[in-house]
Amino acid sequence: LPRFNNKLKLMNKAPKKVYVVDNGFVQSTAFNISENLGRLLENQVFVELLRRGYTPGKTLFYYRTRNDKEIDFVTRKGIKVEQLIQVCYDMTSEKTRKRELDALVEAAEELHCDTLLVITNNQYEIIDWKNHKIKVVNIGDF
Repeated sequence: LPRFNNKLKLMNKAPKKVYVVDNGFVQSTAFNISENLGRLLENQVFVELLRRGYTPGKTLFYYRTRNDKEIDFVTRKGIKVEQLIQVCYDMTSEKTRKRELDALVEAAEELHCDTLLVITNNQYEIIDWKNHKIKVVNIGDF
């Protein structure tokens, strides 16, 4: 998955993120001391976005803000950024919550996008964060 940038040359130079088509393949071949549930959830969201017709490098990207905060997925319709999506397995920790929401708001301001979404394992809420509305949904509702 390429990093979003309005300049094609910079987009092509940036490192790409790699996803796997099947989480079962990751689990069967990876050597992990502990489960990385957040990474597996992010991979699952990527596969679902592909299923919905998004194309990496055309309508689907990831993004890094000027302050190096990462947004997991940026969807685009035509030349307009449609939606910013963060994937976070569990947002109950205040530190995690602040990190994810601050990144979304920063990117929203840079990319002029108001549709902000966080996908979690089992949470649902609408958050008002720094004058932005952020929808939090669980993976089943996504």
